[in-house]
Amino acid sequence: MSTSPPATHDAAYRRKLLFLLSSATFFEGYDNFVLSFVLALVLVDLGGTEAQAGWIRAIVGLGGFVGFVLAAQADRIGRKRLLLFTILGYTICAALTALSPNIAFLTGAQFASQIFLASEWAVAITMVTEEFPRNERGRALGIVTSMNTLGGIAVGVLAFVFGLLPFDVSWRIYYLLALVPLVLIAIGRRSLLETERYSVLQRSEAFERLDHVGLLEPWKPAYRSTVTTVGIVTFLRHAVAASASFWWAYYAQQEVGMSVSLSGLYLAAAGVVGAVGFFVAGRLMDRFGRKPVFEAYMLGTLVFGTWLFQIHDELLMLPVLCLAIAFGLGSVAVTSAFSTEPFPTYVRSRAAAWCRNAFEIPGAIVAPLVVGLLGDHVSGAIGSIGDAMSLTVIALIPATMWIAWRYVPETKDANLVAMDEAVST
Repeated sequence: MSTSPPATHDAAYRRKLLFLLSSATFFEGYDNFVLSFVLALVLVDLGGTEAQAGWIRAIVGLGGFVGFVLAAQADRIGRKRLLLFTILGYTICAALTALSPNIAFLTGAQFASQIFLASEWAVAITMVTEEFPRNERGRALGIVTSMNTLGGIAVGVLAFVFGLLPFDVSWRIYYLLALVPLVLIAIGRRSLLETERYSVLQRSEAFERLDHVGLLEPWKPAYRSTVTTVGIVTFLRHAVAASASFWWAYYAQQEVGMSVSLSGLYLAAAGVVGAVGFFVAGRLMDRFGRKPVFEAYMLGTLVFGTWLFQIHDELLMLPVLCLAIAFGLGSVAVTSAFSTEPFPTYVRSRAAAWCRNAFEIPGAIVAPLVVGLLGDHVSGAIGSIGDAMSLTVIALIPATMWIAWRYVPETKDANLVAMDEAVST
């Protein structure tokens, strides 16, 4: 039975979908950047040390790992329903974070936030892959993933504006502003449709025969090597990106001596420039392929990511920060393609969840913790956040480049319809 999609979701709908999915990933980036950016203020207000901050980041990151189980449900209940559920769940957790009376409560609220955010990201990327034609898929992934960085830009802009006010603004305000997703749910609920690929699969004779529930389905022999190699690549890449995102503001404020307001302005300006890296990556992916673009971006990450945490000149910091964000975070567009395009629809969301939640998220747990422990100015073996961060980049990026080039499949011309027909026969 043919599983070719009906031409019901036109270009106008895809533009609306792109807006809604971009909004979802925007708040994923916003939430992650907020915690790292107001870290010093939180430690002063609620009490805590640098080493404890590393543990907070690790525990919060575990929420993303737990989110794997929730993200995998998109293959069972559908993409649309899960996306709306995760946005609502995140909004509630943001409100709880703003009300945190102590470090333990804040850590718990952010842990729960990450469960929803990690699931939201995985289903958003899956929906982009399934809704856009091959010649537009890379560009769409670039746009949606760039919103993650734009969420960070919003944090920087808010910090700069708040710094100009004649009174101090609590870090809690940042989380109260994250309640905006409730408005997006109200707007998007009426127009959001299930993806064509999933809808077609539901109507096919093979739907009942295929396993839409088993969490180990992506580890069948047909998919096992791809999940493993893509998972390792995303683990290593995100370990570097998450550490840099978490510790840069702290490094700039504590080791370079920048004010919260100035570091916020830098983050916003660099984010605007750096976001171009996502758009460029998306277009280059469609033209030259996923793997060559990934290698180029990793090389840029190695150079500018290492340099960024050795700079003590405030003027030089800005251009290097721009390039580090463009290359380091822009590569997310490529790894998003790696984790979705090689898999048929019935298992795609679970495969993406394995790559994202079971591999990538642990990288965001382990690496920032290690950097915090090594770089702690009192008890750390290195005694400098900057040096510990640069060492992390040098240690992990070359390995990432080699594994990706050697083992990850090229998915530029992946035919989703053909994949579905192959497993349906």
